[in-house]
Amino acid sequence: MQEGRNVRELEFLPSEYLWARFHRRVRFLRSWLLLVLALAMVLWSLQVGFWVQDAQAELAALCGTESVVDADVAKVRMLRAEGQLYSRRIEAVALLRPRVMATDLLAALADLLPEGVVADDVTVDHSPRGRPEQARIRLAGVAPTETAVAQVLAAMEASPAFEGTVLVESKPAVAGDRAGARAFIVAADARIAPPAKE
Repeated sequence: MQEGRNVRELEFLPSEYLWARFHRRVRFLRSWLLLVLALAMVLWSLQVGFWVQDAQAELAALCGTESVVDADVAKVRMLRAEGQLYSRRIEAVALLRPRVMATDLLAALADLLPEGVVADDVTVDHSPRGRPEQARIRLAGVAPTETAVAQVLAAMEASPAFEGTVLVESKPAVAGDRAGARAFIVAADARIAPPAKE
């Protein structure tokens, strides 16, 4: 019954009223849509502001990191320059060391050998690795014990005439009737006068 009365009322309403009511509803929906869009724009602008603040904070942190890295780079450059200066000083000191003749070097080597140690072979390799002022000394011999081999090595390491002394080989000697004898090879570098050119 109620529905029938509403239908009859709608049938008798003027068309201008129906059109005005339709426009009123459209304006209402449009105003709500504009309000929602405005609220979305405000929220979007706030979010963009937060993003900009985060980006600025990251940029400030990166600028601070760059200043720390610059300090480290300066330290590395300073250390590299000091290392080069130290290398030049080492080279200058090496040039100031007097060169000795091979015969003087062999005499010094003979004085270093402990009692009972016999040198079988001594070779002098001039200009190893392309350095004309350096010579590589190679001593091969026989010692009565392993302790005597260690004494030869220690004496050459302590001598100012030799540097970079290394024990190349130490093994039981097969020749001779001495028990416990050791055949050894020791190598060392020395500053030596180059051989005379003919």
